[in-house]
Amino acid sequence: MQPRLMNRSRNFILCSALLGLLAGQAGGATLEEQLQAVLGPKPEPGAVCGAVVVDLQTGKVLLDIHGDETLIPASNAKVFSLAAAIDVLGPGFEFRTVVATRGDDLIVVGDGDPSLADPEGAGKPSDPVAALFDGWAARLREKGLEVLAGDLVIDESIFEPARDHPQWPSEDIGRAYAAPPGALNLYENSVLFTIKPAAKAGDPVQWSVYPPNGLVEVRNRGKSAAKGKNAPVLYRPRPTFEYQLSGTCTAETKSSLAVPDPGMFFADVLRTHLANRGIRIEGKIRRERVRDEQGRLPPDCAVVLVHTTPLTHVAARVGKDSQNLFAEALLKRTGYAFARAAGEANPRGSWATGRAAVEDFLKRAGVEEGHVVPADASGLSRANRSSARAMVRVLVHMHKHPGWPLFARSLAVAGRDGTLKRRMKDVPGLVCAKTGYIGGVRTLSGYVETPDRRMYAFAVLFNGFKKASRPFTKMQDQFCEVLAKSKPDAVGTP
Repeated sequence: MQPRLMNRSRNFILCSALLGLLAGQAGGATLEEQLQAVLGPKPEPGAVCGAVVVDLQTGKVLLDIHGDETLIPASNAKVFSLAAAIDVLGPGFEFRTVVATRGDDLIVVGDGDPSLADPEGAGKPSDPVAALFDGWAARLREKGLEVLAGDLVIDESIFEPARDHPQWPSEDIGRAYAAPPGALNLYENSVLFTIKPAAKAGDPVQWSVYPPNGLVEVRNRGKSAAKGKNAPVLYRPRPTFEYQLSGTCTAETKSSLAVPDPGMFFADVLRTHLANRGIRIEGKIRRERVRDEQGRLPPDCAVVLVHTTPLTHVAARVGKDSQNLFAEALLKRTGYAFARAAGEANPRGSWATGRAAVEDFLKRAGVEEGHVVPADASGLSRANRSSARAMVRVLVHMHKHPGWPLFARSLAVAGRDGTLKRRMKDVPGLVCAKTGYIGGVRTLSGYVETPDRRMYAFAVLFNGFKKASRPFTKMQDQFCEVLAKSKPDAVGTP
């Protein structure tokens, strides 16, 4: 976060609540009373709210509304996985993807790095795959490895084989936002389709895919049209690389869908790209465990290059951008480190070991048992549960943690960046927080700093609404604005 935290309005609100809030401020209402006024009349009577605020200077709880009730956190689940990752891996951690040779084989050993060929990487490269693999090609050429007679071997043994989370909604599977995490990931484990109408109406639509690869197949039933509704439909009906295209197309459209097998996708794109750069791998692509159980390469492997990515980049994509794949891969990598530190004979990153790492961290952070039920890292699963009290407890803990600078910088900043770039522009830079949204759920938790440098940790979780989420978003924004503009004499004693 770039705000002073590190450096040392709402058009739906009911008139009665707004008038009450203004009257309370004018009449010397406490901060607790002002916040209660904001959250008082909800846009839908059936909606449930859990909210907690703690003064970080004194440790006092300034507001507690159903703070113990466990609710669906949506992407606020990323607060727990991100904090646990910083705690277990350490702020200076780096992902290390190793490229080596063994005889005539080219070997790539995955470390779970979700940022390889990241389209949102530094400078947002127009060709992320080239930005990554051109450097690899140059290094291979320096080593005289322009023709490899053997196979392209991928080692994914650091992670479990499971890809799609068993508790993700079936309608999410195949969507880009639910891309499966792997030990080797590329381009957010998605393919970008460009769909265009043909010159003649009624002809099949034209399509291309990025990154170039030899795996994707398209059953094209889409029809070109000169006018009318532009409505191409692209989906992946099965866990294969076969996609189906239908509907009508009158103008160029782009659509991203997840790949079913991250490792094979990575390997095929790598081989395709190297071939386009004059480096040929003559054998097949195959999976093999090359490293031993402690992560060491055998002596007959010669390292060609090691690609590193700092945790700082991945953490920002998790916290600021709420990138689901990055969160899930980070959770599994944390699980691997946790299992290895625990002395497991064959440590692997998995949802199970990741959950174990999160649960151990929560216990050490002082979160009461039963207040958090972690299902995944991203918050896609509706089986996740958290109380507002637990979320604030973690925020308070991280404020005192050695990894606090990284944790705070990883959150979105109001009016500045990430998922809060267009929110709370009246208090820019004074709120850094994690947003969350799935159907019927709107959550926000993080930190607020006042102009006189007082700081609060807060969580506002809404569940159970049936209609639009925007009114609840506005309530959260007003809540943070009240905190940011609060005066010392309004804090009072709850």
